[in-house]
This record gives sequence, structure tokens and C-alpha cells, in this order.
Amino acid sequence: MFGCYEFGKSVRLDTVEIETYEDSGLYIYHRKSDREVTKVISSASTLVINPVEPVTQPKEITHYLLVEMKKPISLAPLSHLVFFLTFPVEIGIYVSVKKNMEHIDSFTLTNPKYTLYGIPHKGLVCKFWESDVYSNIPDVKPYHEGIMKVDLQNTSNNWAELKKIVFDAYYMKIFYSKFAFMSTVVKIYGNQARTSFKEEPLLGDMKKAVELLRLRKIPGVEKREFLMELGL
Repeated sequence: MFGCYEFGKSVRLDTVEIETYEDSGLYIYHRKSDREVTKVISSASTLVINPVEPVTQPKEITHYLLVEMKKPISLAPLSHLVFFLTFPVEIGIYVSVKKNMEHIDSFTLTNPKYTLYGIPHKGLVCKFWESDVYSNIPDVKPYHEGIMKVDLQNTSNNWAELKKIVFDAYYMKIFYSKFAFMSTVVKIYGNQARTSFKEEPLLGDMKKAVELLRLRKIPGVEKREFLMELGL
């Protein structure tokens, strides 16, 4: 389960087991999975397990996520629709001393895929995910899928069809309890759309996840939204 764990406690996340222990005066972090990871940490630190921006695995080659919907949505002029999608979960491991966080490991239990948004000479490489469209909160496998709420708004005077949504992970606001959650806004302007995130949990007991990309101080522009100008 996502959350904080004292040093020395083992945690199982589906098929992955995480443990911390002392060995001959050294403090060890060990992830048991298909690809085992062992690291020495400086002290008996608290372990923090959070969902992270789903663009880091298997390599950080893009900070864009494209969610393709299995059923396209046709939206009437000057109207809006609220629905739910899923998104791929990636899991980040941190050590924490006096609220000072350090990222030490990340992994995913999904099968990462990539796609191109746009055309070859002008497109964006994106992490790819396919999702059904849900009118209510879907059941998910919490270490594989998160839940995304979408507030879709058609600001134009014409009907609009939406087949996919592209998000910039720099601006993601992820919350968690037993599962990961994001709240998003998609505003359609003719044949373009702007995507952004709301800093609001789905449930009252949810906590905000660490923003890994900002923790690493990866530079990003100050805008808080992404312009989809290469197709809906």
C-alpha cells in the first residue's frame, strides 16, 4: 500500500517485495522483483512509497502522457461532460529524514509503450496508455492503474470529437489512498484543446504524492497547461 513505512518493515506491492535492513553496520534497501535492486542508504530512514508521474519507466525519454480512449467522445457546442479514465501507475521509492526527501528507486508493473502525437517531423513522443471511458469511478488494480477524472469542456460553437488526450507530466497533481488519482480539465477550442490539472483529491482521506519531476528540479516553464495543437 502507498504511504510511509518505518525502517526494517517489509512491504509487498503485488509481485514486488520491498525490504530495508541493517547488514554489518550498513543500512540496505532491497527490491525483490524481476529486476532486483539493492542500495546502501546512509541511515535508518523512513521509507516513502508514492505513485509518481507515469513517464519515468523504463526510461525518462519524454514528459508527455497520451491517453487514447477506446470510445471517442462527441461533445455538443458550448457544453461539458465529466467522466473517468485510467492511467498507468508508476511507483516511486523515497527515503525521508526530517521531511527531507531523496528519491532512490522507481518501477512499474505495467508494460510501458510509446507513441507519436502528431506527424513525424513535428510530433511529440509520448508515453502511451489506452483506457475505457467510465461514467462512474472504475475499479482498478491499484499498483497497475490509477483513476483520472476528466472535466471536458467544449468552448466552441461546433460539435467536437475527442479520441485522445495529451498531458504534460510536469504539471501533474497525483493523490493517493488505496489507489492513485488525478483530476484534469480539457478545454476544446475548435480543433485544439488545452489540458491542465486540478489540485483536488477524489476522497477526503487522500494524500498528495511527492512531485518527482519537481523534486529533481527538472526545469519547466511556468505555464500550467498543455496545448494540443496537433489533433484531437
